[in-house]
Amino acid sequence: MADLTEYPHGSVSIRLGHNVHIELPYKGKPRPSVLWMKDNLPLKESDQVRFKTTENKATLMIKNVKKENEGKYTLTLDNKVNRKSFHIHVITLGPPSKPVGPIRLDEVRAESIMISWDEPNDYGGGDITCYTVEKRDTSQNDWKMASSSVQDTQFKVTNLIKGVQYQFRVCAENRYGVSEPLLSQMVIAKHQFRPPGPPGKPIVYNVTNDGMTIQWEKPIYDGGTPIQGYHVEKKEKNSIMWQKVNTMLIKETDYRILELIEGLEYSFRVYAQNDSFPLTIKIVSPATPDAPGTPDATEVTGESITLSWTPPKSDGGSPIHYYILEKREKKTVRFYKVITKKPITDCAHRVINLTEDMEYEFRVMAVNDAGVGTPSNISLPIKAAEPKDIPCAPSVVCVSDSTSTSISLEWTKPADDGGMEILGYIIEMVKGEEVEWKRVNEELVTETNYVVTGLQTGAEYKFRVAAVNHVGRGEHKEIPEPAQTVDRLTVPQVDIDAAFKQTHIVKAGGSVCLGIHFRGKPIPTATWVKEEGELSVMSEVTTTDGYSSLSIENCSRNDTGKYTVNLENSSGSKATTFVVKVMDTPGPPEAVAFKEVTRGSVTLIWIPPLNDGGARIHHYIVERREASRRTWQQSGSKCTQHYLKIQDLLEGVPYFFRVSAENQHGVGEAFELTEPVIATAAPSAPKRLDILDTTDNSVSLGWLKPEHDGGSRIQCYVIEARPKGTDKWVVVGNTKNLTYVVEKLNKGDEYDFCVKAKNEAGYSKPKETLAPVLVKEPHIEPAADLSEITNQLITCRSGSTFTIDVPISGRPAPKVTWKLEEMRLKNTDRVSIKVTKDRTSISVKEAMRGDGGKYHLTLENVAGTRTFTIEVNVTGRPSPPSGPIEISSITSESCVVNWHPPEDDGGTDITNYIIEKRESGSTAWQLINSSVKRTSLHVSNLTKYMQYTFRVSAENRFGVSKSTESETIVAEHPYSKCYSIMLLLSL
Repeated sequence: MADLTEYPHGSVSIRLGHNVHIELPYKGKPRPSVLWMKDNLPLKESDQVRFKTTENKATLMIKNVKKENEGKYTLTLDNKVNRKSFHIHVITLGPPSKPVGPIRLDEVRAESIMISWDEPNDYGGGDITCYTVEKRDTSQNDWKMASSSVQDTQFKVTNLIKGVQYQFRVCAENRYGVSEPLLSQMVIAKHQFRPPGPPGKPIVYNVTNDGMTIQWEKPIYDGGTPIQGYHVEKKEKNSIMWQKVNTMLIKETDYRILELIEGLEYSFRVYAQNDSFPLTIKIVSPATPDAPGTPDATEVTGESITLSWTPPKSDGGSPIHYYILEKREKKTVRFYKVITKKPITDCAHRVINLTEDMEYEFRVMAVNDAGVGTPSNISLPIKAAEPKDIPCAPSVVCVSDSTSTSISLEWTKPADDGGMEILGYIIEMVKGEEVEWKRVNEELVTETNYVVTGLQTGAEYKFRVAAVNHVGRGEHKEIPEPAQTVDRLTVPQVDIDAAFKQTHIVKAGGSVCLGIHFRGKPIPTATWVKEEGELSVMSEVTTTDGYSSLSIENCSRNDTGKYTVNLENSSGSKATTFVVKVMDTPGPPEAVAFKEVTRGSVTLIWIPPLNDGGARIHHYIVERREASRRTWQQSGSKCTQHYLKIQDLLEGVPYFFRVSAENQHGVGEAFELTEPVIATAAPSAPKRLDILDTTDNSVSLGWLKPEHDGGSRIQCYVIEARPKGTDKWVVVGNTKNLTYVVEKLNKGDEYDFCVKAKNEAGYSKPKETLAPVLVKEPHIEPAADLSEITNQLITCRSGSTFTIDVPISGRPAPKVTWKLEEMRLKNTDRVSIKVTKDRTSISVKEAMRGDGGKYHLTLENVAGTRTFTIEVNVTGRPSPPSGPIEISSITSESCVVNWHPPEDDGGTDITNYIIEKRESGSTAWQLINSSVKRTSLHVSNLTKYMQYTFRVSAENRFGVSKSTESETIVAEHPYSKCYSIMLLLSL
């Protein structure tokens, strides 16, 4: 299990060029193997990427982070018990990519050009704050700023010179920097007017014997400049000559034609005129195009439909310029024109901005020089909806828990639901080596988890899950490896979902509910605590097997703070902290005091409240009242500082003061002084005259400053004394400090003491001791403070220096003695003992293993004797393995080497042994094995009849010990000598 508490959102953000350091504590028994992956692919080490793994921590380091380092990083922990993965998303922060081009020249004029572009594909981890647009005269190399704060993806560049060729570039900017520029093509600043398009087909009405009126619609395309007017021409049926009808430019879209000959047939044509030049269009002609083919849908989504149709069989004798596409919702009568940025010139078009699940009908018309042709047949109703299919397989299917008779499964929803709602899931299983899959659930499972029960204890099962929608059952996803029915013990874990919040803000009087889902085996117990103070009486804790909540009703500012839920079972514990902020009036200010008191005025100072009620404090309200009255009166205006000078006080009259803070929620609780204050010139008496210490001939006194100094600086304090039973006070000294030692007193006598404060106006009233003080040295048993030494244990490496430093106390000062076990220690070249009035220490240089053990500190005075013990553990390399080394099972090629563990393991476990061999006649040792865990090793590959000597060294985490050597042996079979004797006898 890995600890992701340092990454509460499961992600880490890093600036480009910086280094990222991901450190995840983990635990598990047996120790799990560690695997890092990026975007579900194994991650390899390189000069940029480094891994580091210790016994309880896995670290991923990436130097000089680049854009390609962004992604999902997965830490997979695997041991015999389970395999778990933990995900962290690395988000790189830097300048955005350059805007998506090309830069479009939407409107080109002589003095200005409208350009547009698309947003960058990569925002660089932050929102686009603005765009920078620059322009350049192509005859020069310098770029000039057009605007540095463009908020949209289009901009009109003004102040251009007619006829000059320009180039533009655009940069995107976020809070991390500016992108690379996107360059436009070169363009000349000039008017781009074109002839206007043809007017709409006219309607003839109001026909008389010598005239008629025609009416038309404005052209769809004005040529880039406003339409100035229209011209109308007429032609008799059998004539080829066109005659202009109007003498002046027609401003309207209708015209009355007179002086016609009764009984003749006429053709008319109308053309529009702009700043460019007029374009003649015949509008009354029998040669309009035929109807195109019926529109048919080729691609349908939830908000768009792509249509295609066939061209008209006849274009009417002139080329078709464009098509007009119309739509209407089903069950409505009127068609509406589909608005497009450019005329539709192809026999296909994608209609966008449709309402999902709405049915539409379409028709199309062709337009040529003669006008708009006949509409096509109306298409069949087409519904704007996403295409439907079966869902894909769930992304992940895993085993979340198991018992001796059940296995719990969890999975994630399919990435593609086929365009329809997921109805549920089907779970199938197969036992052991069986082949046939069996369905587990009779009804569809609507959740993404399921517990399969009634399984055989200790058996292995495979499971797979498939999603089902209205189309059918999708592909299945199988668990990575077979699961076994065994009881699992797991540490408490917190399930965090989208609704989980660690910070809760609530208004005063409202309620808040802190809830957490958890799991673990056995079921953890949940305990709620507040970091500072007890839980409110209005709080209620509710805990079930997998959920615990803390509800607080009628919240007040006192409920603000951190709340921690501790989950604990026999396998471990887990803590999660919530923060509650109650929006309330502020708490009372802290420590209201007087900075200055004069005749008729008082200056108050205070510390802001610890609890500001969750909102900024606007000001403070200071109030006063005379001690003899009950009515409070506000002093001055609303104060925004932490002090206020209050004037116009009556001299000699005692006043009470109180201070309260105010925020947007109202005035908070006031801090009221318990003692009245009198605006006078003399200082008040010192506070708390205490006896700090006594000896056989002196008394040490201490006190606090007066409540107020009377309006002038305290010059000094006068100390007086009198023997017990007398009335005469004697001045024994004065000081500017708050402590004083009265000396030359008689041992065993009792004295009364008092202290007065003095300023320019005079002396304050005296502050006396509560009882007579006996002049005598106190007897206090010696003591030592070992709280700075954790568990009274000090660990150090062999060869280093360790120091035991202990605060001590006692009256009179105790005698100090140090011992190691039963041996008394003294100062030597290696051992240094120091003793002061309140501390003692012992330092040992170049520590050896023999310096480890129990150190006893003995303190002794007349009040008693006490001994304190501190244990020192000196770690280092182990001693040599214990001999002798035994060689057994000797053959001509091998033998078995046996030895015993070292007597001293160096204070830590032996990690391995190192075995070496040396042939006779050679001084070089050859390594056989450096990672032997046991105290024996089978040595092979020996040379027959060669003499060998072996040596063994032990190793722990602090180093390698000295070696222990064996006796010399000969690599030969044990029966070789007998064979030689028999051979001699035969001769």
